[in-house]
Amino acid sequence: MIKNLADLLGDFVKAEVDILNEQNIKHPPTIGAMYEGLTKEIFNKSIFEGLDLRVITNSFIIGCKTEFDVMLVTGEGEEIPYTKSYKYKPENIIAIVQTKKNIFTQDLREGHDNIKFLIDYYKSLEGEDYHLRLLNDGFRHICRKPLAARDLKELSLEEEYIYESLRIDAILPVRIIWGYNGFKSELKLRESFIEHISENLTNDFNNPIGYFGPHNFANLTICNSFSIIKNNGMPFIVPKQNDNYWPFLATSSHNPLSFFLELIWTRLSYKFKLPMEIFGDDLDMEPAKRFLDGRVRKIGEKIGWEFNYFYLSNDVLKKHNTIEQWQPTELDETQFIIINELCVKSEIDIVDNKDLEKFVKTGNYKSLNEFVEKLKETALVTTINNKLTLLTDKCSCVILPDGRYIAGENKSGRLMNWVKANNFMK
Repeated sequence: MIKNLADLLGDFVKAEVDILNEQNIKHPPTIGAMYEGLTKEIFNKSIFEGLDLRVITNSFIIGCKTEFDVMLVTGEGEEIPYTKSYKYKPENIIAIVQTKKNIFTQDLREGHDNIKFLIDYYKSLEGEDYHLRLLNDGFRHICRKPLAARDLKELSLEEEYIYESLRIDAILPVRIIWGYNGFKSELKLRESFIEHISENLTNDFNNPIGYFGPHNFANLTICNSFSIIKNNGMPFIVPKQNDNYWPFLATSSHNPLSFFLELIWTRLSYKFKLPMEIFGDDLDMEPAKRFLDGRVRKIGEKIGWEFNYFYLSNDVLKKHNTIEQWQPTELDETQFIIINELCVKSEIDIVDNKDLEKFVKTGNYKSLNEFVEKLKETALVTTINNKLTLLTDKCSCVILPDGRYIAGENKSGRLMNWVKANNFMK
């Protein structure tokens, strides 16, 4: 469903942008209004009825002086007299889009400047239940630990800062910078963004430059047919690496409307508890390439984010553009039995369970510690308070007809859809 709509919207946008680009208009406000109107139309074609959603243009967040081009909001706002503009409370904003006819380096700067300070209007909000669920799912997939680990003080400094970044990201509205024309290659977009970042880095820890944490960046930046995507687990995920770098930004030349719909529908599904079926079979993995990593560094008493640009050549960027199919995790028999047990019991004590080490050694593991570390590499489980526990919501285990053991998250029906798509169910 989401793929079909993304394809239709992609064709619609291409046709409409061609029409807008042909207009011989030099008046900047009118040009802006044309592309804002197109963005509003895309939203109207993308959202669900019956949720009390509205798409408004040239409007404001109460207390904030900045006018935002397009906003997706809930409920009634305060209409500004003699205009078609509104003022809305921060908690009623679902998404904010800054639209531009073109995106080049200066436009990237302006787009970031317009959204980076939004934290000031949200950091005092407690958030709703769905914000906590967004945070929980994002954190456990990126750090591969449940939020309960924080209560037990089992987080590292790096994980604490990732937690705080994700907490803010969950409360903030989805932020999108959308340019309908601009750079002609993915590499040029990457290099221009890095130029902007480089201008705002400092080694003078007594004079830090603020508003450049991962949470200050847009969730999605679209330039022509290229995108910069934030991997904050809401919904796009890249876990923290062993060197503590978190690859929090990626780029892609895949249809930007696919990322747009995933982003907006994920936020709506959490807020309104929409059925997971809206995402279809959930098997397609859109191609994205590692771009910008971040990790926390402490020097003396100062703490800040350190960035690493993951350089890829133009040839590599052009080659890796194939949609891949999601794959479940293949397990050995010992792992399968333990995962299956966790699906029933939710946790297994690895200290008090005296038979556990004896059992795993029958599966050719030298020690319980070796087994646990190998099992954690599957990203299906973690350890907390000396207990094995699942990182999934609805883990399912399957023995395939060819004798292989597999397991995976089945909250959206993804695992069983994979089984069916690969003709393992007759």
